[in-house]
Amino acid sequence: MGVYLHMPYCPYKCHYCDFNAYRLPPRPGVLEEMAGGIAEEILRAGGEDRGREVRSIYFGGGTPSLFPPAAIARLIELLRDRYRVRPGAEVTLECNPGTVDLPALQALRRSGVNRISLGAQSFSRETLDRLGRGHGPDDTRRAVELARQAGFENLSLDVIYGLPGQTPLQARRDAEQALALGPEHLSAYALEVEDGTYFGVLRRRGELPLPSDDDVVAAGEAVRAACEAAGLEPYEISNFARPGRRSRHNLLYWHQGDYRGFGPGAHSHFSGRRRWNIAGPGPYLRAVASLGDAVAGEEALSEEGRRGEWIYLRLRLREGFSLKAFHRRFGVPLDVAYPGVRRALLDQGLIERLPGRVRASERGRWLLHRVAEPFLP
Repeated sequence: MGVYLHMPYCPYKCHYCDFNAYRLPPRPGVLEEMAGGIAEEILRAGGEDRGREVRSIYFGGGTPSLFPPAAIARLIELLRDRYRVRPGAEVTLECNPGTVDLPALQALRRSGVNRISLGAQSFSRETLDRLGRGHGPDDTRRAVELARQAGFENLSLDVIYGLPGQTPLQARRDAEQALALGPEHLSAYALEVEDGTYFGVLRRRGELPLPSDDDVVAAGEAVRAACEAAGLEPYEISNFARPGRRSRHNLLYWHQGDYRGFGPGAHSHFSGRRRWNIAGPGPYLRAVASLGDAVAGEEALSEEGRRGEWIYLRLRLREGFSLKAFHRRFGVPLDVAYPGVRRALLDQGLIERLPGRVRASERGRWLLHRVAEPFLP
């Protein structure tokens, strides 16, 4: 299984951000208070997963790199007490450029963090300002340099394409500048504009000059070409890695593995059942203090829902899925469960004709919602 810890505070709120993230309140002790609440949740959590083997730990947010390294170290120690953390387990911490220095990174490395995920997003000062980011291109380059000095040998960078006013050539240049820093992994996401964000407000006003769908597809193809030229394989729609450096934690999600979430709004999944925590930091902390947990809701996926999600998640992966694996998992052949669907998708050019496998075509990867739609309830 994997463990996810949600660290909800950020130094600012980006214009596109729809995550469960909150601007850091200007009062002392906020970060320590939140880390203490997450520690309390770990200590008082029920025993359904106690003692299980853990292959990955992921600190996400928010901006986990705002938190004191000593707080991160304590949380890792508590997880090692609760679970059998596999030797060499992947332990990732998300960082924003400009929020770390060399002593902090060295302390994080000593605590057991062995993978850094750095939110570069773009290497254009103008684009970063448009996104509402609080850092510049040189901050990203400096953060990579410091991470290497601190001993991190597994580094991931995030970039976004399909941005307002961005051309496919500019998207490729962003990717190339990220790749020039030598990361082991690159995540490249197409911008999604959500209603609850500042960008969502601008879109409703007609003030957000988004590129056309064709330009977004061209930008995605340009980013992929840059990654392949740099020796990173496209193992998932938005993720590229050097051999042996795929994100183990994200692969758990894409393979419907079990994971336990701690922190505000964190989700857990065990054998087809999901539950999630209270999202707001204040209500979360009060619930943990009084009840020992902060569970807000729970659901069990129907068999139809589990099948559809299984297919959708595997179609995100480069290798797709085998027909035998589907039959083995759900006790029914794909073409019996979804009569005529595979043929229709082949005719539309959205999947490839492969012996015993289903995989999105080059076109289908950019139109995955259309590929997955017939399988979803």
